[in-house]
Amino acid sequence: MNQLLEEIYSTKSVKDMEGNSINPFPTATPYDIGIVLKNFIQKYNLERTLEVGMAYGLSTLFICQAHQDKGTGIHTAIDPMQNSMWKSIGLLNVKKANLADNLRFFESCSHEVLPQLLAKREKLDFAFIDGSHHFDYTLVDFFYIDKLLQVGGYVVFDDIWMPGVRKVVSYVLRNRDYELVKIDMKTSIWKGLAKSTKRFLQNPLEQDYGRIRFIFSNICVLRKISEDNRNWDYHRSF
Repeated sequence: MNQLLEEIYSTKSVKDMEGNSINPFPTATPYDIGIVLKNFIQKYNLERTLEVGMAYGLSTLFICQAHQDKGTGIHTAIDPMQNSMWKSIGLLNVKKANLADNLRFFESCSHEVLPQLLAKREKLDFAFIDGSHHFDYTLVDFFYIDKLLQVGGYVVFDDIWMPGVRKVVSYVLRNRDYELVKIDMKTSIWKGLAKSTKRFLQNPLEQDYGRIRFIFSNICVLRKISEDNRNWDYHRSF
């Protein structure tokens, strides 16, 4: 594992350009999820990866490290507030970890960058959606990522404890040709049940296709089965 990542998780601290220490948690990606992202990319040899939302750059470090360990691959990160809110700590961490050659960064909104990538006919093998967690913004991120994603590629939704994110996942599973992928995360049954109970209490009447509320992790991985082949009037409630 990258030495900087080990240091950040052991000290629970990141540093800005002036050397000031900041606790990145609970905002930053948990260690177990970072390991899942890294191992997933290495296991399936995913070359073209993208994430919406960079913040302190911990998920970025895991993904870029996966590419460096494989010897190939490029990661694209999008974050409109990397400088203003996050003090460029994410980019600084990537530089400190000697992973800058594996990263392409856009300091703009995802709804501005993703259409540009689509216009250039770029393709993705993997995407991590962790930007705005409002339903509409998450859905727009998925809409464009789906058009960029190769058949057989993967999209990961973070923070499915939030109802808006779960609603987008439910829409995708009900209306698009994607399948839920089981991930290997060691979560105790009691912690998992606590998470599921909390999600249920948020909205007991919520429709929950694929039992999303009962996934023990806070991430959800979907695999693209085919391109969009719906009839023009197709719709399933979600």
